[in-house]
Amino acid sequence: MEEIMGDILVVPFFGQGHVFPLTELCKKLSSLSFKTTLIISSDISSSLLHHPFVNVAAVDAPLPPPPKPGNFDPQPLMLHFKQMRQGMENILTTRVQNNCATSVVCAIVDAMMLSHIEDIFTTFQIPVVAFFTCGAACLAMDYAAWKGDVEYMKPGETRFLPGLPTEMAMDYVDIVRRFSSEEAFGAEISRTKKKSFPTQPGDEPPWVEEVKVTVAILVNTFVEVEQPFLEYLAKQTGLPIWGVGPLLPEKFWTLTASKSLLRDRDIRTNSSHKTNYSEDEVLNWLDSKSPSSIIYIAFGSDVVPTLEEHEEIAKALEESSRQNFIWVISKNQDYYPNTLETQVGKRGLIINGWAPQLLILSHPSTGGFLTHCGWSSIMEAIGQGVPLLAWPIRGDQFYNAKLIVCYLKIGHMVSSIGENIGLKRVKKEEIIQGVQRLMEDKQVHNRVKDLSDKFRHGFPISSAASLNDFKDFIMQAK
Repeated sequence: MEEIMGDILVVPFFGQGHVFPLTELCKKLSSLSFKTTLIISSDISSSLLHHPFVNVAAVDAPLPPPPKPGNFDPQPLMLHFKQMRQGMENILTTRVQNNCATSVVCAIVDAMMLSHIEDIFTTFQIPVVAFFTCGAACLAMDYAAWKGDVEYMKPGETRFLPGLPTEMAMDYVDIVRRFSSEEAFGAEISRTKKKSFPTQPGDEPPWVEEVKVTVAILVNTFVEVEQPFLEYLAKQTGLPIWGVGPLLPEKFWTLTASKSLLRDRDIRTNSSHKTNYSEDEVLNWLDSKSPSSIIYIAFGSDVVPTLEEHEEIAKALEESSRQNFIWVISKNQDYYPNTLETQVGKRGLIINGWAPQLLILSHPSTGGFLTHCGWSSIMEAIGQGVPLLAWPIRGDQFYNAKLIVCYLKIGHMVSSIGENIGLKRVKKEEIIQGVQRLMEDKQVHNRVKDLSDKFRHGFPISSAASLNDFKDFIMQAK
């Protein structure tokens, strides 16, 4: 039996987009002879408790309810953080009292949790490593925008950001943001009292101060896509930084390498899905359509367009009489296009609730993805060679969209009028034109297909090498 190198404690934020990639990171680190312990709320640990490569330490810390627009109560969230702190202190104290045979070599802490718990590990003299679930470009742009004083830009002005690719130069529409009713939720997460959250262009990013207590940074990306941004961050922070992603399930990599159809039920562990169509019904509908004919429309469960913009999407789909589509509307949204299904007939599928996204993206009938530009969705789409129509709504999504459109050139913005995306309202005409522009752009389709080839050999070699480098670093620092 191979000797255990040490124990690594892993602390994610409670959202699925944080728990899932850090669970995959635990598996990767376990394969490098580390014992990994995922410290999470008992509310979300049930599906992980019996995983052979993931030790779970469940903390009695009830999850706070999702924030409601205009009516955010911070108390449940702050109680959750307090209970997580207490649980982690108990875990570490018990280890010391029991003189645990395996030493803790480091704690990998989700950046969303850093400001709330890093001092606990410092007290126990455990090195802290920051983990970002997002990509490197949004972090680099966040930092460069702060240093470049972009908040003072005027309409028509373009500002190049020293150290970053020229394609990522910012103009006025890049700094326009509509107000987000979830900013109070984010401010409590980051404890940033003087600045909004997500960071507005030109603000000092909260993470800049927070990572100063860490010894290294891990990012859920890989060199082949974001090398200049990783290099920029390493230079600016003075910390070793490694791209160790995309942290997707192992079956995603094996099936993608063989160009097989992905079935979410075989890859995702969560089975408590509420939806109006089964995965088999979605597959049958996909099979009935011609190759690359479907535009897939899906936003996050919480970060979505306005109700007025939902109406614009419905009108655009109704008037695009030759365009096949799948439109996913979350159960969390107070909207449903009641008459649209009747009007569009068999050319449209409206999913209310959970959707088998990996199945849809991997199916040859899918020819484009209208997305809010969440990082996990971007990685899944690139892996399947699906071009993106970017509709960013808040935070890092704007910089992710810029990476897609300007640097990687594997998609378009939903509207050619930048201010409508950032500040005003996207109209049906822009949506119709945006979908048509994406679906007909052969160069974009070819470019994303070429980029998807980097997913055809399994988990990126560069990320596997980064994990080995991280292993050497953390053992030397022990």
